[in-house]
Amino acid sequence: MEKKTKYKLGIGVSIAVAVAYLVLPVDVIPDAIPMAGFVDDVAVVLASAANAIRVAHKLKKGTK
Repeated sequence: MEKKTKYKLGIGVSIAVAVAYLVLPVDVIPDAIPMAGFVDDVAVVLASAANAIRVAHKLKKGTK
């Protein structure tokens, strides 16, 4: 597998994991708990976004 394809796949997987975690009813902290239930959702989205940005930066850096 090419490096570019591997990085693009990494971005897609990162985004898919974040969306799946938000959509699926299984959470580490249930959403029924006020405020705390959504903290884990926000954390997963931020971690996935940071990973996607990191991988995209590697992709851009590698294409020069």
